[in-house]
Amino acid sequence: MAKGKSQYCTWYCEECNRANYISYYLKRRSDEIVKELNKFCPGCRKHVLHKRKDTKKGN
Repeated sequence: MAKGKSQYCTWYCEECNRANYISYYLKRRSDEIVKELNKFCPGCRKHVLHKRKDTKKGN
């Protein structure tokens, strides 16, 4: 898959506000973009809600 039209994002924990995951999504599929996910936070040591923030690759 070509990554030319993709946007990188960082997932932040809602409880401890720690950046835990980096992923990307295709901008063209705006109907499938998820803004919140329930993921594991190593700082809290449990599954909590994570919110997405768009970033550049590596930041």
